[in-house]
Amino acid sequence: MLLSRRAFLRATGAAGVVVLLPVGCQGPPAPSSVLSEHERALLGALADGILPPDDQPGGRALGAVEYVEQLLGALDGPVATVFAGGPYSGRQPFGDGLGGASSVSPDNQFAVFAPLDRVAEATWRLRLFGGDGPDGPVVGLRDQVKQILAEADRYLPAAPDELTAEQRAALIAALDQSSIDTLMDLVSEAAFAPPEYGGNPDGAGWAMIHFEGDVQPLGYSLYDVSAGRYRERAPVSGPAESDPEPMDDDTREFVTLVVTFLGGEEFES
Repeated sequence: MLLSRRAFLRATGAAGVVVLLPVGCQGPPAPSSVLSEHERALLGALADGILPPDDQPGGRALGAVEYVEQLLGALDGPVATVFAGGPYSGRQPFGDGLGGASSVSPDNQFAVFAPLDRVAEATWRLRLFGGDGPDGPVVGLRDQVKQILAEADRYLPAAPDELTAEQRAALIAALDQSSIDTLMDLVSEAAFAPPEYGGNPDGAGWAMIHFEGDVQPLGYSLYDVSAGRYRERAPVSGPAESDPEPMDDDTREFVTLVVTFLGGEEFES
């Protein structure tokens, strides 16, 4: 059974993924040597199996391979490419003081890394490389990804770039559930994290889920100095003429199930 785009978004809770991700990482560091060319191609095929391309880009086009390589090599350079400073990415201009936007934009401060303290560095080293953790041995993410790719390689019916959508879906279904869960996490992070992480090129993942992206320093409302009040620009929620992506019956049934299970009630509009 093919995994649909809507099923992927429902399974990952894309809006929640966006909120929980850190805000920034320098883009892109030196190419990682963690993965071979064959492994890169195979990871791209798996990413498209997790988030299939249709009229919008799939997991591969949304930068899953680049994101994973940047993540796996985060401690390889002279500065750890884990967390960035901010608060501005340069994607939004400064306000003009009159409730509008100016023509001046800040530098991309997401590209300036914050140094890791010794606790954070030890934590990330354990996460990426594995070792003895406080609760026992930990398999690092580098080894996890390598193991997933080796597992997928055993079921590979053709060259990764030649797989059909049905073959990609079958390949995903053949994997261990823990491998599928890890791929779901990585592909969703790649698709919806700020582009500085290596994925979400030009905000394509944000556009797919109708997310505006980082809005500072312009923000959602602007202060009008002359009027002495804030001028509303783009409220987080407000009236709209139509839903840009109305729920289908399966999604509505799923949402109803979750809401009622948690003790809520469904109201007819």
